[in-house]
Amino acid sequence: MTARTPPASADWCAGIAVRHGDRRTAAWPAPFVLASALFSAATTLASPPARNATLPAVSPDGQRIVYASERDSLPELYVYEFATGLSRRLTYSSANEGPPAWADSGRSIVYTLARGDSTTLQSLPFGFGVASTRLTLPAKSIRLAHDGTRVAYTWGSWTRNRLVVANRDGSRANAITDSASAWYNLAWSPDDSLIAATRNDSSGSFQIWLIRADARGKRQLVKLGDELGHPQWPAWSPDGRTIAFQAGTYVRAAPEKSDAYVCTVDVATGKVKRLREHPVPMLDETPCWLDGEHIVFQSTQSGAFELWVMRADGSEAKRLTR
Repeated sequence: MTARTPPASADWCAGIAVRHGDRRTAAWPAPFVLASALFSAATTLASPPARNATLPAVSPDGQRIVYASERDSLPELYVYEFATGLSRRLTYSSANEGPPAWADSGRSIVYTLARGDSTTLQSLPFGFGVASTRLTLPAKSIRLAHDGTRVAYTWGSWTRNRLVVANRDGSRANAITDSASAWYNLAWSPDDSLIAATRNDSSGSFQIWLIRADARGKRQLVKLGDELGHPQWPAWSPDGRTIAFQAGTYVRAAPEKSDAYVCTVDVATGKVKRLREHPVPMLDETPCWLDGEHIVFQSTQSGAFELWVMRADGSEAKRLTR
């Protein structure tokens, strides 16, 4: 079932390794993560934090954030308005909706639906409207380029896949990596010339790579030791000079001891900076840029996952959703 027009009384509302489409939040080390065949697989972890607001994506004008919430069990999409500080529910469906993103200069919201071995890219007109299908591919994840003319997707299994770039209708597909490892968290650069992605290598180590969309080369951007956590979920700054990402250490048997940070890396030099010091373990994850000076992210600082915003140096963190 696809998203439908909300009823007149629309809801308003002030990590564990679960997979929905290409979502990978609070991801555990590879042996635990890859044991799950789908992002929607159930978990037996003890007392995971409630997922009230996750996977934020800021609108092109910086006025809104679309995000996923599991307040009603399955993920549904909401939009947060900076002007009012309130959130409005956008989707009402029985499907597991993957990470949302803005498209068509902010006129639409796109997200993924995983069905067996295929993934569908859905499009929802911003506001009240009915979702429609843009594309269905035999893929694990799909990401639309900023200009809307191409898609990047992963073809293969969760443990070994190729990163592929194609026209928006799926034609002229070109593999830009081999299948020696697995790729997740695809993120187009602001000019659509590069794709940042999380790579899971044969050792089970997550790192972040940059791949040219024209298949003319790739390089590893972030390589952290196990003691610093597993870098994932890259997000480009508006000027393309910096990438924010999450890195954390996760305790499967005791989620309350898990600790994850938002970090930034200079694209030119590879210099990494960890943002915010944690007085107690908590999860700061899935960053996205509000503008060149602020980062929105999901955090368990208040207990459940909610949306927060901070300056790009990690200062002045403020909770948004409640």
